[in-house]
Amino acid sequence: MKKLVSASKTKAPIKSPVKKVAKYQSPYRKIKPKIKSPYTIIYLIRHCNPDYSTEKLVGDHNMPLSKIGLEQREYLTTRLLRMNIDKVYSSEFLRAQETARQFADKAGKKIIIDKRLNEIDWTDWYRIKYFNMSEKTREKRFHQHDRLDAQLDKMQALSRKLISDIYMHSKGKSVALFCHGNIIKSIITSIINADVIGFLSLEIFQSSISKLVIDRDGYIKINHINNICHLPHEPNEDLFITLVD
Repeated sequence: MKKLVSASKTKAPIKSPVKKVAKYQSPYRKIKPKIKSPYTIIYLIRHCNPDYSTEKLVGDHNMPLSKIGLEQREYLTTRLLRMNIDKVYSSEFLRAQETARQFADKAGKKIIIDKRLNEIDWTDWYRIKYFNMSEKTREKRFHQHDRLDAQLDKMQALSRKLISDIYMHSKGKSVALFCHGNIIKSIITSIINADVIGFLSLEIFQSSISKLVIDRDGYIKINHINNICHLPHEPNEDLFITLVD
């Protein structure tokens, strides 16, 4: 007699329905809507570490990059080559041009020298306290506030003119400005309308990249400041060494 096989043993196993995983959508994808394009990207790049031991011999304008600076440049260049940069500007200072040169050569770009990107000679460095103080109290305790703030206003006006000119001649393009810490701080504080206390409280690392985004109507946003993710470690320096009470 044939053995009967129960239906339950011959029934195909029930498969769970496969859920389709939606493609990941970046939360930042709508930051630049197409209706506001073309967008102009401006990268503010501080020069790599210069050889300060040569300053007395060749002067501030002609200091070359140090051994550390040349190493920083390798990391910086590798990153910049992935960023689809269209135009390259540099100050007249040798350390800025040497920082830009390797990237420009590899990318096949001409370096446009613009003296408006030269370092700003700012000598009044003060520590600024922040906590448990109103804005008026901070200004009152900082005895040089009014004089230095008026000086910064003039610098910021020139910085706005510089960025406006570059924007008008580079609409829809990505532009790299190889320059210096004080001019970058002047540009950034001019955008956020910060006074001299904000200027003195801001640090820009060597080899860092700060990013500005401008839409077709001229509205500007600071995307990031002082980015050094291309370096293997953060700079080892005393942030307060140049400041006095």
